[in-house]
Amino acid sequence: MKYQTVEKELNDKSKQEIIKDFIDLLKEKDKLERELKKYKNPHTPSSSNKHLKENTQGLKAKQGAKRGAPNGHKGNTLKLSPEEIIDLFAKFCGRCKSQNIRLTGYVKKKLVICYQKAKVIVKQFNQQEVVCLDCGELSLASHKDIPEKGIYDRNIQSLVNYYKFKARLPHNLVVDVMNNIHDVPMTEPTSLEITRRASEKLEPFYQNLEKEIKNSDVVHGDETSHSVNGVNHWIWVFCNHVLSLFKFKKERGGDIVEKTLGEDFKGKIVSDGWATYTVYTRDNNILHQRCLDHLRREVKHECKEKHPDLYNWCCDIYFMIKKGKDYKQEKRRRAMYKKCKTALAMLIISMEAHQNLRKLATKIKNGGDNWFTCILHPELPMDNNEAERSLRPFVVMRKIIGCLRSEVGVKNHEVMMSLISTWQKQGKNAFHTLQTTL
Repeated sequence: MKYQTVEKELNDKSKQEIIKDFIDLLKEKDKLERELKKYKNPHTPSSSNKHLKENTQGLKAKQGAKRGAPNGHKGNTLKLSPEEIIDLFAKFCGRCKSQNIRLTGYVKKKLVICYQKAKVIVKQFNQQEVVCLDCGELSLASHKDIPEKGIYDRNIQSLVNYYKFKARLPHNLVVDVMNNIHDVPMTEPTSLEITRRASEKLEPFYQNLEKEIKNSDVVHGDETSHSVNGVNHWIWVFCNHVLSLFKFKKERGGDIVEKTLGEDFKGKIVSDGWATYTVYTRDNNILHQRCLDHLRREVKHECKEKHPDLYNWCCDIYFMIKKGKDYKQEKRRRAMYKKCKTALAMLIISMEAHQNLRKLATKIKNGGDNWFTCILHPELPMDNNEAERSLRPFVVMRKIIGCLRSEVGVKNHEVMMSLISTWQKQGKNAFHTLQTTL
């Protein structure tokens, strides 16, 4: 019935009106496709496009499948030793409430972790002044609990910064936790000021990270968008398995890689296909490994349904690279290097035969030999997951707070997130490290 009505409306229109409507529909179609690409593309995580997946409600597990951890799983059960032992004695029967009872000798031991709330104390320090009889300088007595600025000691400062940058709470929730759980009176401007002072004090540690990343053997690079007071910025991360350095920049391109790593960088870079990394590595003759997981995802997105043979071919090349990377002998790795280059070149030629795959084929071709660097240099990973995992806390924070409000907030996040991420990678307790460094 619906289509009959449309057909009747078309019969009443002139040819020019139908052409105009058709053009309008094409424009609307292009607009909707561009909007859909924000959610359905090879780089969008599954958590962002749940509405595009099938409904899994009502699905049942396979018959006979074992639930829980696999056989041999060690588990993560806590090993506890009691600091206090309390003997409990029943005063009456649990069933009939009779007090005519006696001990049987059986004792059930139950370990319980208890939280004892810390007490907040306001201390007054009477700092006696002295004068030097040699130079005439006046000095005040000091104490480890006296902060350089403000009225909050390093423990409270550490809590505020931990909640803000590790637990990723907005300032209003940080204040709520401090007021209602720790009984520490505080306001939102005070919370912001505490984080500003912390980042200012820890700035030298951040500068040391900048120096260390320049001397690293392998550096992963990646970026993601983040709004600053309504203006889109980019968060760049330069990291490896023990270091993380974050930087904010208004532009996605430019010379940020060169400014961060320098012209004399002697290490190797792992990244996605963004041109900024390619230009930097090419101009400075630096070894570059392109992320093969990105390649496989893009080929899967374009080929799995319409050209499954090409997708399977790409997967075969991926596993050839993985196999070659594991070879111990350099001669075998070089042979596999040549074999993979030949296979990828043939795949590109096959893709160019299809109109809808020529753009992807050009993109793969632009990667050149950077797809295979990890074969000749096995210390390089095949993917850029290190950088993507390092950026993940920022992505989560972006979902929570929406955007940063000022340049002060930008600097705070650069310094504190870099240090906390680095401490975490190095196996340090972030809160305890904050206590010792603030």
